[in-house]
Amino acid sequence: MKNKNNNSNKRIFSFVLLFSLLISMITPEAYAAVDGDGTNVVNENYADQLSLQPLAPAFRVETLLNWSPKKDPDAALNRASVPLNKNRFKGHQINPLAHPEAGITSAAITLSNHDQTSPVGSNDFNVYAFDNWQLLDSYIYWAGTDEGIFAIPSPDIVDAAHRNGVPVYATVGFPWGPASKEALAEVEAFTKQAEDGSFPVADKMIEVAEYYGFDGYFMNQETYGVSQKTAERMNEMMRYVKRHSNLRFGWYDSQSNNGSVSYQNAVNSNNDLYVKPAADGKYAVDEFFLNYNWGTPQINTTVATMKSHNRDPYDAYAGFEVQQNSYNTKINTNALLNEQKQSKVSIALYAPNSTMGFAADPVDFHEKETYFWTGPQGDPTRADDSANWKGMARFVTDSSVIQKMPFTTNFNSGHGKQYFVDGKIASPLEWNNRSIQDIMPTWRWWARNQGSRIKVSYDFDKAYNGGNSLKFSGPLDASSVNDVMLYSSKLEITDTTKIRVVYQNQSGADVSLGVAYSEDYSPEQMKYYSLPKTTDGWQTAVLDLKEDAGKTAYAVSLKVSNSESLANYEMNVGQLSVYDTAAPIQTKPQNAAVTQKMLRTAFDAEARLSWSADEKVLQYEIYQKNADGVKTLLGSTPNNHFYVSNITRTVANASPDHMTTLEIVPVNQDYVRGEPAEIAFDWGMGTDGTEIEQHGPSANVALNAKVTGVSAENEAEPASKALDGTAAGNSKWCATNAKSGYMTIDLGEPKTIRRWRVEHAQYGGEASNMNTVDFELLYKDQTGSWVSAKRMTGNTKAVTDIILDQPVTASEFKLQVSNSGTSPWGAIRIYEWQMFESDALPRTENIMMHFVSAENNIGAQDKVVIERVKQGQTVRLYRSLDTKEVLAEKTAEKDGTLAFEQLDFGPDAGRVYYTVQNPDTRESLKYSTAYLNESVTEVIHKINRLPELNELTLADKNEVNECKVAYNKLHPTLRKQVTNEDRLVQAMARMQELKKEFNNGN
Repeated sequence: MKNKNNNSNKRIFSFVLLFSLLISMITPEAYAAVDGDGTNVVNENYADQLSLQPLAPAFRVETLLNWSPKKDPDAALNRASVPLNKNRFKGHQINPLAHPEAGITSAAITLSNHDQTSPVGSNDFNVYAFDNWQLLDSYIYWAGTDEGIFAIPSPDIVDAAHRNGVPVYATVGFPWGPASKEALAEVEAFTKQAEDGSFPVADKMIEVAEYYGFDGYFMNQETYGVSQKTAERMNEMMRYVKRHSNLRFGWYDSQSNNGSVSYQNAVNSNNDLYVKPAADGKYAVDEFFLNYNWGTPQINTTVATMKSHNRDPYDAYAGFEVQQNSYNTKINTNALLNEQKQSKVSIALYAPNSTMGFAADPVDFHEKETYFWTGPQGDPTRADDSANWKGMARFVTDSSVIQKMPFTTNFNSGHGKQYFVDGKIASPLEWNNRSIQDIMPTWRWWARNQGSRIKVSYDFDKAYNGGNSLKFSGPLDASSVNDVMLYSSKLEITDTTKIRVVYQNQSGADVSLGVAYSEDYSPEQMKYYSLPKTTDGWQTAVLDLKEDAGKTAYAVSLKVSNSESLANYEMNVGQLSVYDTAAPIQTKPQNAAVTQKMLRTAFDAEARLSWSADEKVLQYEIYQKNADGVKTLLGSTPNNHFYVSNITRTVANASPDHMTTLEIVPVNQDYVRGEPAEIAFDWGMGTDGTEIEQHGPSANVALNAKVTGVSAENEAEPASKALDGTAAGNSKWCATNAKSGYMTIDLGEPKTIRRWRVEHAQYGGEASNMNTVDFELLYKDQTGSWVSAKRMTGNTKAVTDIILDQPVTASEFKLQVSNSGTSPWGAIRIYEWQMFESDALPRTENIMMHFVSAENNIGAQDKVVIERVKQGQTVRLYRSLDTKEVLAEKTAEKDGTLAFEQLDFGPDAGRVYYTVQNPDTRESLKYSTAYLNESVTEVIHKINRLPELNELTLADKNEVNECKVAYNKLHPTLRKQVTNEDRLVQAMARMQELKKEFNNGN
């Protein structure tokens, strides 16, 4: 989406079209994106056998038309598992300034890089864990992709949205700017209509959406030169989709009725084609996203135009561009308001994930989210116009889906520092998986209080199930009362209804659970059920609501009352459940299997698992159990297909048979675990198969250093983000329209720096021409003068990682950028600035073991073949893990395969070790590949030399017999290693048939 007047920094992935600025030229990358990256492969790493990690789908027209689940290896993993909850309702309006008919759509950058980031969760806490679904009408999966024009939503965000009744749209993005031949051809191919009146691409869009489980498409058509005829056909195509499915469309204010790109900042007579109903009442666009430069005249025109077509004005959404400055963006919201100070249209947010840029860490992210969505008052009932930022709760009324029992929540936001199961740490690793996010509290945070106002937040250090609990904290003055309203609901109470609360309350206050029995949540119609104080750890209280059978519970709250002052009050709530009967315990999952595996080292592997689906299961937990009996959680999913990135073992916990047990545990609606299914994961080698790093790299001394100065920074992309240790989630220092600039830091004490590393735009998923070209590291000497330590010029790399010519000792350093890049979208973009006291460069990444093979022949005829070697890399062979003596060495003259021949491993089976080294890095760790006993290899060769089965004749009987004799001479344990034994068996059976035929013929 192009902001016609604002000079804002839009995130540009390899697919430039989606994040364009006002500029008089278009970059070549935008044109190239129409044709994708030149291949028909979406997941290149999987196709190249580099990783089993799935990627969210993306298509151009041609690849979309050719798509089928059978051809897509990631298809089953990328399906949403949670259907759209259609029981959504608007609760009572708690803020008089909100309008119950107004809504919000959000175009958020969900994955840091659509073409690289796992769509099914990962071991990273830092993710856009959006959870304010109660204020959204729809969610636009806003992404760029170098695979074409279609970016399909990741299943994790679809599951989270659906659980809250929010539909999710894929993005269809045509490149912005003067059209190339290829770009216009793609528009024409997209809108092609068959002779029978059907639209082939539309039919495929329906098929793809219904398979993956998302709800519609957001259309972003900004290619110049489209004709009126094509624009009208595109409109009819969207109507066709709606006539043949339940899919919805969002539309960005770019293409006008006549096909030209013209941003109206309104719905008016120039672009109303897309909201007009046809003769049968069908219209193309459900939600119309206005460009950002609207004012009162444009809003009034929009309302009038929508009404003239018998459309609800709230189907029009006024665009808020908040990527660069998040809630510090100045928006003239007065232009939206009617005489009652309520919005006349709905709101469309562009890149509200910018709250991540303001957050100090993933925990603080949720605080920034509350500011953005609730407003600076921190209470949706109090959100008003008193501050520049209004908060979304000021404009719209919250929604809920809680109408059926059981309703259970662990307040799990979908990511964490560690993972808890029933209050105990099941995995110490960071994680994220939005697919298992719970329905989070409706209000953030509505507290009806007297005296001190209690603070409510997420606690990522304590949780019951998942990554966090709710934390209520003080200080609280004497005689304070805080009734914290948590959930809007419509639950019909019966004589068997109960509420279960799992909590910790050891700080002296009285706590009770409140239920609102009036639709307006009237305090007079609240009933409170006391909770006993707890001792150490989690306590469960079960409350019986049978006395209120026949009533409707419209809200649930927790009330904290304290007679004495409490300086450091703390209470945690880990689970809340409203239920009639206990959910049945789930039986063992059936047909559990490892469908694919890939070893990275002898200690670290990834795999894809599957088992039979069971609709009664809420989610599954996947564990690993090594020889020491310790169970560690690998992840959770509502899907019956799972990608696990971190199966591990150690020398101490590895089993003698090289097996690790995997468990698939079903979890029911009450979070009670059922019987696990067990799978054996075979490593196929001992722990001596690869080398362990004995001396890791030194620490990055610039991590979280104090920023003492910066020439310029975007508010949501400050200089401090270049020092936070991650490039995930768009974490970078960015200064829009800056060709040059600087940032200075203070390490707090002198450090001697030997190595300097900078991660540029391409490392974070942006275009390569945005990489910093000319930059310099300086340090402040004892006289207070800045002195150059190293300057880099002509850089084109995504990462520069070098050893300084001379070590420098200082506490204050400067990164000076003299040329921020060659892209016309000029900006300083530094994802990470790192410095190290060690002069050891990173090790070369070794070639994965499945690309290496060894063959043990008779005598000195053994060989090793290594694929995927890069030009200039040196490959070395070693006889053992411990030796430093090189068996053989070669340097690759070109990319491809290196072969070592005339080696002699000896007669017995074993392993040969290898390393790889780039010219500018250290030698890799040793990996290895197995070779067979010479006799086994000889038998395999004999069998391979037999004619094909259908070419065998009786004349071949001696050869077949020789193979049989050679096979039988092998020890029984060696026979198992003959990989082509089945061919010998088939040849022997065929010889019997030929003999029988010969005898019958005579």
